[in-house]
Amino acid sequence: MRLGIRAKVLLLLSLSLILIFALITYLLVTQNTTRLRSSLNEQSKSFAALATRPIGDTFVLYKDSGKIRITQQVNKFLELDPDVTAIRIVGVDGTQLFDSKDRNNPPVEPKLASAFEPQFVTNNKGYVEQVVQPFFEDSGAHRYSVVYDISSKRVEQNVSEVIRLIFSTGAAVLVISISSTGFMLNRFFVRPLKDVSKSANIISSGDFDHRITSKRRDEIGDLAQSVEKMADFLKADIAKLREVDKLKSEFMMITSHNLRTPLTIMQGYVDMAEDATTTEELKKIIKTIEESVVRLHLLAENVLTISTFEAGNTVLHKDSVLAAEFINRVCSEFETLAKKKKLGWNFVNNVPDELKLPISTNNMRSALGNLIDNAIKFTQSEGSVSVVSEIKDGQLVFKVSDSGVGISPDEIPKLFTKFHRGTSTLSYDYEGVGIGLYLSKLIVEQHGGKVEVQSVLRKGSVFTVYIPL
Repeated sequence: MRLGIRAKVLLLLSLSLILIFALITYLLVTQNTTRLRSSLNEQSKSFAALATRPIGDTFVLYKDSGKIRITQQVNKFLELDPDVTAIRIVGVDGTQLFDSKDRNNPPVEPKLASAFEPQFVTNNKGYVEQVVQPFFEDSGAHRYSVVYDISSKRVEQNVSEVIRLIFSTGAAVLVISISSTGFMLNRFFVRPLKDVSKSANIISSGDFDHRITSKRRDEIGDLAQSVEKMADFLKADIAKLREVDKLKSEFMMITSHNLRTPLTIMQGYVDMAEDATTTEELKKIIKTIEESVVRLHLLAENVLTISTFEAGNTVLHKDSVLAAEFINRVCSEFETLAKKKKLGWNFVNNVPDELKLPISTNNMRSALGNLIDNAIKFTQSEGSVSVVSEIKDGQLVFKVSDSGVGISPDEIPKLFTKFHRGTSTLSYDYEGVGIGLYLSKLIVEQHGGKVEVQSVLRKGSVFTVYIPL
C-alpha cells in the first residue's frame, strides 16, 4: 500500500496529538481529582468541627424529651453541605444513640468513638467517608461523639464531567488540527511538490524551455530551481551535442573538399604527365603533384596528432633548441607567402641568441606556423602581418598580429574548439578544416603554456602564445 506524503504526515500528526492528548488528559484528570478530593476532605473536616458543638448541645438538652428538636437541628446542618449524607450520635463505646435517617447501623469502633481527637475514615480512593468528631460538654465530660457520613458521589460526578469535557474538547481540537494541517500541507507542500513533479515530467519529455512558476524561498523553491538548472544544463548539453554533430558534418564536408582538391589536381597533372614532351614540363608537373602530396600529408599528420593528444597518453619528446634560431626558421617559411600575397611583413625577434628552450620542434612549428598561416590567410592584399617574439616575466611571448577580417565577439569563444571555422561552410572562402587553432592550443598546453586572442571585427586580430622557459 502506497502512502503519500500528506497521508504519512497526517498519520504521524494524529499519533502525536493522541499521545499528547492522552498525557494532558491524564495530568488534568489527576490534578483535578486530587484538588477536588482535597477540597472535599478539608470541607468535611471543617464542617464537622463547626457543627458538632450545636448538634451535641441540642442532643444533651433534648435527648430525654424526644428526637424532633434534635432532628430539626441536624437537618439544618445537613442542608448546608450536600456532601454530608447523614449525621449520627454515638456513645464512647460506639453504640448508636441517634441517626438522622433512622437507620440501624453497626456500632462504631470504640477506639474511634472514645478518642479525644477527630478521627477520619477514608476509602480506597483517598476520600474521607466518615468523620468521628468528639463532643465535650460544658463540664468537660466526653460521653458522646458525632459521626458524619460523607459522600464522594458529587465530586466523582464533577470528575466525570471534566473528563467528558476534556475528551470532547480534545476530539474537536484533534479534528480541527488534522483538518487544518491537511489543508496547510496540501496548499503549501503537496500542491507545490506536485507542480514541480509535473514540470519535471514536462521537461523530461523534451520541453527544456518550460519554466516552473515558483517564487518560494524554501526547500521546495530550491528544488524547483534545481529542476530548472537541470533543464538548462540538459538544454545546453543537447545544444553542444548538436553543435558537435553539426561541426562533424561540416568537418566531413570540408575534409572531403580538402582531399578532393589535391587529388583532383594530382589526377589532372598525372594525365598531363603522360602527354609531356619535355623534361622541363615534366618537372613542373611533378612539383605541382608534390605540393598536393604535402598538403595531404599535413592534413593527415594534423588529424593524427590531435587523435594522439586526445587519447591522453602522449609524451612529447622535447629537444633543447636555440629559441631565437628556431623562431627565425619558422617565420622565414612564411615571409615569402606573405610577400606573394602583397602583405606588409614585419618580423621582430628579441629573444637572446643563446637562450635554449625545451620543446618538441615539429609540434611547436605546427602550433606557431598555424597562427602565422591564419594571419596571412585572413588578411586581404595590401594588409599587414606582424610577428614579435620576446622574453617577458620568465616566459617566451610569441605574438602574431594582422590587419585582416577580424573575429566577431560571438566567434571568439569557439575559436579553439575542434572543427570550428570562422567562415560559413556554404560559402567556402578559405582553405582549412577547422583544426589548426585547436591543434595549436593542444600543443602549447602540452608545453605548459597558453594561447590568448584579441580581435576587432574588420580591423584585425592578435594571437599571443606564452611558453614558460
